[in-house]
Amino acid sequence: MKQTFAIFAVLILAQTSVSAGTLVNGNWTPTHCGAEPETPTIDKTNIDNFNRSVDAINAWQDRALEYHACMVKEANADNERITSTANQAQARLQAEINRVNAEADKVRNGLTK
Repeated sequence: MKQTFAIFAVLILAQTSVSAGTLVNGNWTPTHCGAEPETPTIDKTNIDNFNRSVDAINAWQDRALEYHACMVKEANADNERITSTANQAQARLQAEINRVNAEADKVRNGLTK
């Protein structure tokens, strides 16, 4: 049982050290995408200011799309890592359960003869 706990501890540490994003208090955020671009405001005071606002919005949309793509890439990497490590941990635990059960069956069969 201590060996199984150690395996899980190593998996958890490995998961945190290679994860792409960060999970804090149930909120996931990407780690390597920089800050999320701030949404610009539309200046309605006159046509020139409005046109500058539209330029700012266009530039913001480009940055927002880059941020979004980075965020999706990191989320997918984390999902793949979680699935992989969870499957490995489950397989190891099932193998350990099978080993212990086989050992117990062998001892039981030896004692009943």
